[in-house]
Amino acid sequence: GRARCCRDIVKKKDITLVSNSIGTSSVLQAVMDTPDLYTGICIVTPNFRELHSAEIAFPSISMPVVRTIQKALRENGQPLFEALATPSTVAQILKEPYKRQEAIDDTLVAVLLDPLLLDGASNVVFDTLSYSAGPLPEQQLAMFPENKPVWICYGKDDPWTPSRRVDALIQKPAVQQVVGFDGVGHCPHDEAPELVNPFVLEFLEHVHAKSNKASPSKAASGNSFASILDGIFK
Repeated sequence: GRARCCRDIVKKKDITLVSNSIGTSSVLQAVMDTPDLYTGICIVTPNFRELHSAEIAFPSISMPVVRTIQKALRENGQPLFEALATPSTVAQILKEPYKRQEAIDDTLVAVLLDPLLLDGASNVVFDTLSYSAGPLPEQQLAMFPENKPVWICYGKDDPWTPSRRVDALIQKPAVQQVVGFDGVGHCPHDEAPELVNPFVLEFLEHVHAKSNKASPSKAASGNSFASILDGIFK
């Protein structure tokens, strides 16, 4: 789906992807499926998919229970979803993964809640919670193209993401940097943009320079990194 979007909507190659949390697996798979479209990936807090069958203790016993709950949510979870999809509930839920509580404001709640109020949103949420198969990030990165750089950053005070497991990703061939930010939780781009934005911009400059080096015609075109950003945000 992501590759099709890039081909049909972006209509360009040399695309750089930036992901957060649950988006980790999808962007990794996108590059693995169609590496010619992409220059690399910047991951802001990888997600290790805690509901994956390989992540749950005693899977032969626990997975049937998990699947029963997942099935019940898909078939009968709409009233529960509607009860939880409120500003106060969303704000309360965010207090667990966000270390910097002051980042939880009305704007953030609205950005997260508004898509949940669209038709079909509950189906997407339940499908996401019900997906317990497929490769884990470590498995994907073990097979990832080495010429597509991966930079990773995360919050060291994220209760959902184990620091040691994130740091261990530096052992994967394509992973060039893993940086942990002190005093930040699961969404450091919301909690500490002053730390995350320079990291992402440095990565974009890195892959842009790498692309220019590989293709002198691009470097000779005179397109500065600033002009590329202008094109993105126009």
